[in-house]
Amino acid sequence: MTLKLLSFLFVFNCFYSGACTVYKITQSGKTFVGNNEDYWNSNTRIWFEKGKAGEYGCMFVGYDDMYPQGAMNEKGLVYDGFAINDYVPGKQPGKPIFKADMMKIIMKTCETIEEVCTFLEKYDLSSLRRGMLMFVDKSGTFLIVEADTLIKSEEATYLASNFCPSRTPDIDEVDLPYYQKGRKMLAMGADTSLSYLIALSDTTHQKWPLNSGGTLYTTIYDLSEGTINLFFYHDYTHSVKFKLADELSKEDAILVIPSLFPDNVKGQQQFQRYNKTKELVRLLQETNLCKDSTALEGYIKSADLGPMPDFFENEIMTVGRDFLDKNELLSAINVFKMYLSYSQHPWICYDGLGEAYLKRKEYMSALFFLLNHSKYSQIICKR
Repeated sequence: MTLKLLSFLFVFNCFYSGACTVYKITQSGKTFVGNNEDYWNSNTRIWFEKGKAGEYGCMFVGYDDMYPQGAMNEKGLVYDGFAINDYVPGKQPGKPIFKADMMKIIMKTCETIEEVCTFLEKYDLSSLRRGMLMFVDKSGTFLIVEADTLIKSEEATYLASNFCPSRTPDIDEVDLPYYQKGRKMLAMGADTSLSYLIALSDTTHQKWPLNSGGTLYTTIYDLSEGTINLFFYHDYTHSVKFKLADELSKEDAILVIPSLFPDNVKGQQQFQRYNKTKELVRLLQETNLCKDSTALEGYIKSADLGPMPDFFENEIMTVGRDFLDKNELLSAINVFKMYLSYSQHPWICYDGLGEAYLKRKEYMSALFFLLNHSKYSQIICKR
C-alpha cells in the first residue's frame, strides 16, 4: 500500500506519503492480492485480533502507531490504502464524515464488496482527499474508494498505485515507472503461482538510494486459503507464511516485522538507523547535547545514521525553533547546522540560523543566512 499515515486529513495522515502498489489476480475461482508498502519508517508490525461476538477475526499490517495500513479478515476480505495528491472533492450534505477508526469496523463486520459499499454509502467520503482505499473480496470483486467516487469492478487482473483512477484520463501517462512495469508484466499473461506473484511484487518494488527505505514489507494474500506470505525490505528470497485461521486460534499477538527477518542485512541496517535517528531527536530535546557542537558531531558520527535525519525534518526543525523561542541560541545554531549537512533543501535552515545569529549580534553571519534564505525562497516561489 501506502500508505509516519479524517479529518481524512486525519485518516490519510494515518496513511503515509510513500509510494505503494496493490495488485489482484483472479483465476480458476481463486483470488490473490499483493501489496508493497513503500516508506522509510521501518518500525512495521503485523498483528492478529480475534473477532468479538458478531465480528470477524483479522490480520493487520502497519506501523508502530498500530493504525492498520492493510488487513485481511477471516472471510477473505482484503484492504489497503494509498496516499495520493491532495485535491478538493465534492461534499455530500447530510451524511456524517467518514473517520479513521471505521476501517477496523469494516474489516470486522464486512465479508463482501457489496457489504463494504453499503457501509461506505452512508458516509461523506470527502475526508479521503489525500488518500484512496482498495478492497478485494474472495470472489475477486474489488472496490476503489476515492473521496467522491466508488469504482466497483470484477476485472480478473488489476494494479493500483498512488493516483485516483477517476481523475486519470490516460493511465499510460502515469509517471510511476514501477507501476508501468507491473502493468506490462500483467499484460504479458498473469497466473497465480507463488513464483509469479513474487516476481510481480519484485517488479513493482521500490529500492531507495543510500539504503534509506523503499518497500519495507510485501504481503501476498491467498483469499481462498486465508494465508499471508510476508516479505521484508524488498528481499523476495525469504518469507514468513501465516495461516489466518491458525493465528486466530491463538492469543492476540503483535509481531515486529524486522524481528522476523534477522538475516536481512540491509533491512536491519535501515531499521537501526531509523530508530537511532528517533533517539537523536529525543536527545536533542531532552539533554544538553546541543550545547556542545563537538559532542553532537561525535554522536552523529558514531551512530552511523546514514541519510535518515533528512526524513526527520519537521521534528529537527521544531527542536531548533524551540531553542530559538527559549533564547538558547547556541543550541539552536548547533541543531540547524547539524541538519544542514543532511537536508536536500538546506535553505530551510537559513531562516533559523539568520535569526539566531541576529539575536547574538553576529550581524555578518546573520546577513549571510537571511539573504540566502530570501534568494532560495524567491526561486521556490517562481517555480
